[in-house]
Amino acid sequence: MSSTDDYAACLQRLFASIGFRYQPLPPPDPEYWERLHTWTVDVMEPAATCSHEKLPALANAAGMYIERAYGYASLDIQFLYARLTVLCLFFDDSIENDTLFVDVAKFSHRMYLGQEQQHPALALYQATMQELSEIHGNNSVLRNLAVLPWIVHLDACIVEKQIVTLQQRDEDTKDVCASHKSNLLALAPKFPHYMRGKSGVSEAFVALIFKATKEQDLPLTRYIKATPDLLFFIDVCNDLLSFYKEELAGETCNLIHLRTQSLASVGANGTGPDGQWTTQDTVQLLCNELRETVLRIDELFRLEKCERKMRGELDEKDGADDLDEVDLQIARQWRIARDGNIAFHLDCKRYKLDFLKQAVMNGN
Repeated sequence: MSSTDDYAACLQRLFASIGFRYQPLPPPDPEYWERLHTWTVDVMEPAATCSHEKLPALANAAGMYIERAYGYASLDIQFLYARLTVLCLFFDDSIENDTLFVDVAKFSHRMYLGQEQQHPALALYQATMQELSEIHGNNSVLRNLAVLPWIVHLDACIVEKQIVTLQQRDEDTKDVCASHKSNLLALAPKFPHYMRGKSGVSEAFVALIFKATKEQDLPLTRYIKATPDLLFFIDVCNDLLSFYKEELAGETCNLIHLRTQSLASVGANGTGPDGQWTTQDTVQLLCNELRETVLRIDELFRLEKCERKMRGELDEKDGADDLDEVDLQIARQWRIARDGNIAFHLDCKRYKLDFLKQAVMNGN
């Protein structure tokens, strides 16, 4: 990353171009946070089976994300997603725990065979996924969208762990020459997005955009075509806004670094001293792609028109009758998820973006 200023400026341009609206943190829901705190202490901590001093921070980040980005959802659904997110973050942060990952590697196999999970945290994870499955009733499409990513995420953790381990071994033993590594990257330009798609649980959060309550059953045809773009939005929004934290921690197994390596290996022209492709070029590229994605989703959901109708600014001659309550509900939930995903990263201390939040607020 060339500089913090360049990074911040790039994101500020993105926010302005999509009409991002930063809203101050709403008052916390006492019942929601009490339930999450009690579950973390009484259920999650014992299931972790080891000292995990980060659990309170993980619970806070997970709870804040759900409340900030999906605050339209019912308390029960928010609490369910918050628990799954805590567990997901726990597995992410435990990637160096070889003992745990012996059981993680067998999770899906045991689940498919109906066998009991050996690690308490994995048993809790499976039970919580079953709760999520049950709230979708007969809607198999939305249920699969909501549930399957949590399973795939563990498989991706295993892939990431093996990649990091093997890369370290190669560096230590010089088993793979630099030219061969570069050629591998050049021949696999889609690998970064493949890896990102496996490691994220964005499909589950896309499902949440259209499931505010157990009873809500929005017509599939009203939103299914936006799903690929919604997946890209959630993934890349997180990647861009997590990047600063990951740079400080020296993490390189992420979409931005992998895509930078891939583009550099094919000789893409960038802003480096000798014209080479840099991470800042990738940040700019992803910002451009994300802007186009968000604007497409807005157009598909007729966001501006729906919001004008909700404000009473649209009459019959402007097409107010073309919009029904389902259109308005989808637009309302998308707006909250859209701006909430960004605002969460700015607010959450985990991402260390106070400098960017201040710049955004000064620009409002």
